[in-house]
Amino acid sequence: MIMKKLFTFMVVLLISATAYAQFSLYGEFRPRVEFDHGNKKLQTEQGEMFNLFTSQRTRLGLDYKQDKWKVGLQIQDVRIWGQTSQLAQTDGATTTIHQAWAELMLSDKLSVKAGRMELAYDDHRILGSVNWAQQARSHDLALFKYEDGFKLHLGLAVNQVQTKAFTFPKTYKSMQFLWFNKEFSDAYTLSVLVLNNGVDDVTLNNPIPTPMTTYSQIIGQRSVFKTGALKLGFNFYYQMGKDKGTFKDADGMNQHKSYGAMNIGIDLNFKLSDNFSIGGGYEFLSGNSQTDTTSDYNQTNHAFAPLYGTNHKFNGWMDYFYVGNHGNSVGLQDIFLKVDYKKNKFIAGAAFHYFMTAADVRDWHEFGKSGEINAMSSGLGMELDTYVGYKHSKGVLIKGGVSGMFDSETMRVMQTHAYGASPAMGASNWSAWVMLIVKPTFIDGKKSRIPSAR
Repeated sequence: MIMKKLFTFMVVLLISATAYAQFSLYGEFRPRVEFDHGNKKLQTEQGEMFNLFTSQRTRLGLDYKQDKWKVGLQIQDVRIWGQTSQLAQTDGATTTIHQAWAELMLSDKLSVKAGRMELAYDDHRILGSVNWAQQARSHDLALFKYEDGFKLHLGLAVNQVQTKAFTFPKTYKSMQFLWFNKEFSDAYTLSVLVLNNGVDDVTLNNPIPTPMTTYSQIIGQRSVFKTGALKLGFNFYYQMGKDKGTFKDADGMNQHKSYGAMNIGIDLNFKLSDNFSIGGGYEFLSGNSQTDTTSDYNQTNHAFAPLYGTNHKFNGWMDYFYVGNHGNSVGLQDIFLKVDYKKNKFIAGAAFHYFMTAADVRDWHEFGKSGEINAMSSGLGMELDTYVGYKHSKGVLIKGGVSGMFDSETMRVMQTHAYGASPAMGASNWSAWVMLIVKPTFIDGKKSRIPSAR
């Protein structure tokens, strides 16, 4: 019933668009075949079979614009091939509204945008669209935008389940952020982000569980320097506030841990020619040491959490780190090199990563034997990601890739402790994928196109 109403609404707008020429209607069809043999988690001694599946994202979206307002609507269906019966009478919960927002122009410089929308800022490290995931990420919030030689965005969100008090949403309870961006010159651009994140928590139990919201904050910046063919980016973010994790104080009462974590990153890209570019960089995400057992140390969570960023974009495409995993762990250091090539309709590239921990990993084998607490080597392993692509025609891209992880003993011990299953010595850990992307534009209202809805 809901989908019928949405379809009727879109048809009405389509008819009215002929009178205004301020209407855009577009689609996306994105099936992807994936071969998984050690993706996100190392293969274990049980020797699991590889996983082969096809997922698909299908979208239909519209943008509409008047002098004083804009709207964007994006309907999305995400499913695994075979998930729905061939004779299914309904499409189930796989079809959702990915974006649905309205933006009012309060003046030439000030606007307010409200509804469901993607958030993608800077390099997507803290707030990103997560486009690799077929479902992607969108937020329900109000966004105030002031732009006059610089950009200042204020986002405000409070989440609830239905209208009941003290309910637990599937994401944050509340979130607010302030983003400042200014291009000081052709050579230097600065962005500053301040984000307050509130999550539901009832873990204190002193003595009765009481619904409450625990708040942590991230404050930081991204600077981008450009000179000739060289582009250099530098990130620094610090995380503070309170964590949901607890410790017992001197009176035996549960108290929330404090956050004290940081993220430092540097990335560079050098364009050797119109077809060829190389790059590299280093990223540090702080973590919790497994060898420091002192009371003071364990009252603080030292593990940086990138929150709502596009984590697949960072730290290797096999998603061993921060893609629904590796949270509150030993952190990460990532040294990477990359190369990209494009000519005519052909694209190709590769990225190499060397991973290390940011804090000590305990030698759990030795600890189990002798009770001694010793640190293992910080090296976690190497990953190689490759891709090729062919632009078949306008709006059509065929792309595929292969990745492999060459893990270390420290990586295997760390994952054994995290998942409770021993990764196999010398196992082959790899993944591959092939994806077709078709993005038709059915009606192109060039004057009204709103890129943020795409």
